[in-house]
Amino acid sequence: MQIKDHYTLNIESVAFGGHGVGRADGFVIFVPFTAPDDIAEIEIVERKKKFARGRLLKIIEPSLQRTQPLCRYYGRCGGCSYQHIHYEHQLKIKKKQVEEVFSGIGGILQPPVCEIIPSPQSYAYRGKAQLHVAKTTGGFKCGFMDVSGGRVVDIERCEIMDETINDQIRQARTGQSASLDNADLTFWSGSPDRSTESIVRVVKGREFLVPCTGFFQANLYLTGRMVEEVCSLSGPKKRGTIIDACCGSGLFSLFLASYAERVMGVEINEQSIQYARVNAGKQGIQNAEFICGDIEAVLRDRIRKKDAVDLMVLDPPRTGLSPETLAAISGLDAPDIIYISCNPATQARDVKYLSGHGYRLRKLQPLDMFPQTEHVETIGLLQR
Repeated sequence: MQIKDHYTLNIESVAFGGHGVGRADGFVIFVPFTAPDDIAEIEIVERKKKFARGRLLKIIEPSLQRTQPLCRYYGRCGGCSYQHIHYEHQLKIKKKQVEEVFSGIGGILQPPVCEIIPSPQSYAYRGKAQLHVAKTTGGFKCGFMDVSGGRVVDIERCEIMDETINDQIRQARTGQSASLDNADLTFWSGSPDRSTESIVRVVKGREFLVPCTGFFQANLYLTGRMVEEVCSLSGPKKRGTIIDACCGSGLFSLFLASYAERVMGVEINEQSIQYARVNAGKQGIQNAEFICGDIEAVLRDRIRKKDAVDLMVLDPPRTGLSPETLAAISGLDAPDIIYISCNPATQARDVKYLSGHGYRLRKLQPLDMFPQTEHVETIGLLQR
């Protein structure tokens, strides 16, 4: 097998990361923008020791799972990878991928994966966009990185964004083109004034003030259900102390407050902590406190003081948790952990560590917070 060789492949499945999987000459070949049961003509663009990567040239026989992408930039823009697959089948693919990741990386023979919870909307669901700006000789490009990750694809609208974000993109392109520089532009749905420092998100009838530079769940239609799942996993019995690590502006902390005598939110972003306190005050919640600091340091302090914790809630960035933080978590000896992640691979890695320190994965609930993309959110319950 050589670079630029052509093959006709039967696409067997879609791997974690979004590329279709076929086989030729004893090699596994990954091909983006293919669907299970496609018969595709491909060209080899990269060869490794045990696998190769291909570029789709032509669909010879389309899969029954294939559909027409809605986005005019699809195939060039690197933001979405599943628009060519019917949404119902995207859900099946993602559930299987979660099972395979936790079996392979997590070392769990039969991971307890539930049926994936779909998004009520598969398009126009995102409440936040971060676009790149690149100066060109003719002006500028404003959009997302291309499939190679090396160039900006100039876009006028994004089909997975709330329409108020697309309105803001158009305004930025036309009204502020002279002021655009090689930087990122952040847009929040329903918030046309980008000079403001904060925005308001409403979840299950509650208002949350969030810093514009901070984090909040992006799916406008599934965040409430996500909160319900987390609260359900905390169990019917009222807890003594719950620690919400990477708490952001207090989303899970404040909903969990009625499930515990005391909730402690921990977050490294000082502005998010300030807003979490404001949110608690506005919602009349008095049993929640918020600490700005490194998770590991806060947990080590609690271990030294021998303060009991009944439940740990973890919602780290995509990179997951550091070995030092995992060691502190296991040393805290909380009977239950709820681990929320937008990256099942790093979550499975961390769960494997915790499994080696007395925890067992009892339940894994996937939610499709990111339709049309290769990403999936998962909520895991671990117990000692």
